Amino acid sequence: MTFPTPYEVGLHVYSETARDGHGNPVAVYTPPLDEPGTPYAVIGWAITGTDEPALDGHDREITSVELLTPPGFPAVARDVIDLPADPAGQFEIVGAVKTSGPANPFGWNPGGVLNLERVEG
Repeated sequence: MTFPTPYEVGLHVYSETARDGHGNPVAVYTPPLDEPGTPYAVIGWAITGTDEPALDGHDREITSVELLTPPGFPAVARDVIDLPADPAGQFEIVGAVKTSGPANPFGWNPGGVLNLERVEG
């Protein structure tokens, strides 16, 4: 049994193959962030929160999303996901995938949940 995957997102895989002039790692994405991500089918997603810090002089909005993925979805922390709508845009994966995997009492892997975050401003 599997859940349907009627939606598609783009995936940009993170790596630290480059270094800046000081020897610090520079984020490199494949494909680059200014190009569409590699398409993958997903179950869906939902906004789990929006926050604007209550500090004078700060103009920033943080949007959190949970992405529902099928088993074997290849994304990991620091990769970037392109969401096509509601909310559209690029979101970084925060933390590891949450999944019950094969070690659940029902004997099947329903998929996983990835936490996504975007900070604007």
